[in-house]
Amino acid sequence: MVPIPKTKQISPYLVFFVIHAMQIGIGILGFQRDIAKTAGYDSWLSVIIGTICALISLFIMFKVLELGKDDLADTHYFVYGKIFGRLFNMITSLYFIGVAIAIIRTYIEILQVWLFEDLSVFWFSFSFLLLAIYIINGGFRTIVGIAFFSVILPFYLYFIFLFAVPYSDYSDFLPLLHHSFSKIIKASFQLSLSFIGYEALLIFSPFIEDRQKAKKWAYLGILMTGFIYLYITFISFGFYSEPQLSHIIWATPSLWKIVKFSFLWRFEYIGISTWFLVILPNICITLWCASRLMKKTIKITQRKALFLISFIVLIASSFFETRQQIITFLNLMGNIGIIFNFIYVPLLLLFIFIARKVKKAEN
Repeated sequence: MVPIPKTKQISPYLVFFVIHAMQIGIGILGFQRDIAKTAGYDSWLSVIIGTICALISLFIMFKVLELGKDDLADTHYFVYGKIFGRLFNMITSLYFIGVAIAIIRTYIEILQVWLFEDLSVFWFSFSFLLLAIYIINGGFRTIVGIAFFSVILPFYLYFIFLFAVPYSDYSDFLPLLHHSFSKIIKASFQLSLSFIGYEALLIFSPFIEDRQKAKKWAYLGILMTGFIYLYITFISFGFYSEPQLSHIIWATPSLWKIVKFSFLWRFEYIGISTWFLVILPNICITLWCASRLMKKTIKITQRKALFLISFIVLIASSFFETRQQIITFLNLMGNIGIIFNFIYVPLLLLFIFIARKVKKAEN
């Protein structure tokens, strides 16, 4: 395995922006509806539980990298051997491709609902992917730079939510625990699509200068994500009633509709357009992870793999035409994300322990 040159690695603190940028995406625009249906005003507890679970999962991922190899691809070879290692690498690559399809198609749906009803899925995806390919060809440090700006530049949108506070009523949050613990846990799992993304750490870890120093920044990234989701949950459930949230598909852009300035009456147009900056690193990082896994699995350069994967995403995105098809695919990717982060990664850590003992006995 050829080590990554220092000139291509990133400082530990930048891991915060990569992790956080991957978690903040399309999910935050409409997560309120699903959790409102399941846990109602106790949904804020689901957000906290989801954040804790993500922190535990991230801890296990760091253990996988410490006891296995530098990244997931080499760890698969270490645990399963070359043949099955390639198989698991390709499956993981397909997972990241699926996440990219889910992100880009859902964002296009939001644009069609709120801004441009006749927006072409194919041509918008084509333009979006061209931009992503241009950024990815600049190297991983360029992608991280985009992730940095995707966190900093749209941050003003979180202050816009405060416009809803004077019209909100928070008395319905009390008394606590209106719903059973099982429903609260179920709602935390429904947040899976919103919280997944930090598993990209398993792929880009060799590009971190000092992984030990990066740990605290990765944990802070997830904590920041949890805080933002908790903040928006309180604002949303204070402004809307539980039955209203159960029927509003995109609660976050709907909240932006109440913002009125003397020079601007439809602020949601600005918010949704700004969200393009948030979505961009999601696509870049997932495509980069998928192409890097493919490069380390079959005899192909990462650039060629990137073009192939982008073509797959472009064609696949065009196949989803109805709202129900998109929702079904989103739920599928959310379930796969849960399986990958909370079942497969802990099992992989167990397999690493076994593989280390077997290899030690052989030596």
